[in-house]
Amino acid sequence: MAHPALQPFRSEKGFVLVVSIIILMLMTVIGISITTTSSIELQIAGNEKIQKATFFEADGGTEVAAELIEQNLGCMSGFSTQYIGDNAATQIFVPTADKAFWRNLDADIPDPHATPANYDFYFPATAGLNDPRVDINVGGSTTLSTGSAIQMVAGYEGKGKGAGGGGGYILYDIYSRAQGVKNSESIIRMQWRHIIGTEGACNY
Repeated sequence: MAHPALQPFRSEKGFVLVVSIIILMLMTVIGISITTTSSIELQIAGNEKIQKATFFEADGGTEVAAELIEQNLGCMSGFSTQYIGDNAATQIFVPTADKAFWRNLDADIPDPHATPANYDFYFPATAGLNDPRVDINVGGSTTLSTGSAIQMVAGYEGKGKGAGGGGGYILYDIYSRAQGVKNSESIIRMQWRHIIGTEGACNY
């Protein structure tokens, strides 16, 4: 007869508990994995939303810049005010030294990451250095446009009449840099062509 201590263990008591604990651990790991994945996906979606918003702000800045260039061209000595617009929340701020920025050359455009003091204008005017804002630089060069002409002959009279046209334009480079939340940044460069001689009245 075998000694009781050497008898094989045939009891299945506690087996269900062990299996339950293993299944619970697996479900816990799966749950943590799903939660982590969802959290990462939410962060990615949030960052993508912020980046898109920053891009569209920079894109909108180019439209504002084009309009402001045309307005500035109407004022030979530059704007007489630093604040453009009536709404304090959306006003554009023009530094004193750059109020006639229509005369800027391309060489005057600093690096888009330059300090705000070097920008021609930014908005909103109330934004601080680290606040969400749009900074814009412009610079242009005068170019002669292609001429056109028409010649009309009076036939047997041997006389002719002609008309010719031409002119020049200023091709501006516009750099619009949007600084958004969470250190997001977007820089857009576009060109704007102003036909010389189409300047309007000075409104500012």
